[in-house]
Amino acid sequence: MNVYLIPPEYVKEVYSDIEKHLERLVPTTNGRFEKIDILHDLLVGIENLWVVVEEDETVPLGIIITQVSHYPRKSMLSIQYAAGDRLDEWIDEGLQTMENWAVDNGCTGMEITGRRGWVRKLKLYDWEEEFVIVKREDLKKNNLKVIEKETTDGKEKRRKSATTGNNHRNNLSKSATAIR
Repeated sequence: MNVYLIPPEYVKEVYSDIEKHLERLVPTTNGRFEKIDILHDLLVGIENLWVVVEEDETVPLGIIITQVSHYPRKSMLSIQYAAGDRLDEWIDEGLQTMENWAVDNGCTGMEITGRRGWVRKLKLYDWEEEFVIVKREDLKKNNLKVIEKETTDGKEKRRKSATTGNNHRNNLSKSATAIR
């Protein structure tokens, strides 16, 4: 197996060969990205496209999409997505190739955000689980309460008031006036 990095200017040329893999990725983003969003990031160089091909073949068996994440104290090669067939046949080559590229490009480590199966799979390559992502969706706006303090004759009184919209600003300005 061979793993190749495709420069952004050549993504259009391989698009028809990788489209089926991109389509497999979209459901794993849980509504965060569509195919066009991923393609955009590849075309403008935000993310990197790696293709996995067999010897003497041109149609990719799989793809890996990465991005260099720059943190204040280090840079990491982040594996954003991976899709394809016969992963066990190319994971070694893929990880080694990307690790060499990461080192050459100033990264001190590699990371992946993905499904739980990656923890088991990558543990065999000395990777370790570091974080868990917890989410909540279908958010709704809640009414908040502001507690105002008023000083009268040296004694503090507290008054609760429900706030919404501009009423919130009025309550804050009253509080600020009372504190002065």
